[in-house]
Amino acid sequence: MKCKQPCIFLDINLFNWFIIQKRILTFLLVSCVSFISINVMALTCSDNLTKNTVESNNYIFQILDYIDSPIKDIKQEIRISTTKLGSDSDDVSSMTAKHTLTYDPNGLITQSHYDLYSEKNIRIYSEHLQKNKSGWENIIEDVEDKTNSIIQFSTDEQGKIVVSQQTKKAADFVFIETDNYLYDTNNCLINKNVQWQLKEINENGQYTGTEQKGGSTYTFEYQNQQLAKVLYQFSNNMKNESDLSYQYDNEHHRLISIDASYLSAGKEAAHYATKFLTFNEKNDWLTVTKVKNNQYGKQTTVTRELTYY
Repeated sequence: MKCKQPCIFLDINLFNWFIIQKRILTFLLVSCVSFISINVMALTCSDNLTKNTVESNNYIFQILDYIDSPIKDIKQEIRISTTKLGSDSDDVSSMTAKHTLTYDPNGLITQSHYDLYSEKNIRIYSEHLQKNKSGWENIIEDVEDKTNSIIQFSTDEQGKIVVSQQTKKAADFVFIETDNYLYDTNNCLINKNVQWQLKEINENGQYTGTEQKGGSTYTFEYQNQQLAKVLYQFSNNMKNESDLSYQYDNEHHRLISIDASYLSAGKEAAHYATKFLTFNEKNDWLTVTKVKNNQYGKQTTVTRELTYY
């Protein structure tokens, strides 16, 4: 499961939340755990302004299990992801996702449909992203969490996403988040500012007066034209960071692995190893594995089928 919300509980005195429904508190905690499970992205910052805009927008969408790599001449792709959780052969659970993506000639996502299924082949989560007149709209249904969300992405005259607004509704709360994005002169994403509020509602859908607010700031740093570090500053002054490194096959001119570490209070809280295993004749990857080292043997395998322009 995935949520796009920031680590809300970092701003909250949990003692005061014991009076709030257990499910709301669970939502807050799961949001942060999901946030730490960051998507691994091969985001670049070059002298090509169009390419930078495309990659930044695709990055901002933050689709679950989407491993971002430069898209060239791909019209559509279908990905099948299988995630296994558990290190013992007798105690392994799995989830499967089907993901269909459509791109414009520049490699920008114009439509994305993602469905996640449980081990019993029951759909538990879905996202449907599509382009509209003002930018993009993403409709999210979390069956397990019994919530529905709509995210609106708005662009400037150059096509860069400059703001996104999310409304997430449940039976007992409404969550609202507004994200603003800043870029450098090359259209490289350098900053994301998040403001959120959570309002408790009663069974009639009326606000009860219980409300929480907070925010966070993300700073993106590049090295050798690759995203190397993401710094997180939360409204309680807590600071975390993600560090990324890349390995290339120079003979075949392709990326073969990404390592990402999430550090909290200066200590590694999670580490992700993403390996590109197989490629086609156009040097586009066909199979990827992504392993999280501290989550009970969690491993995701992604395969893709490609259709070109």
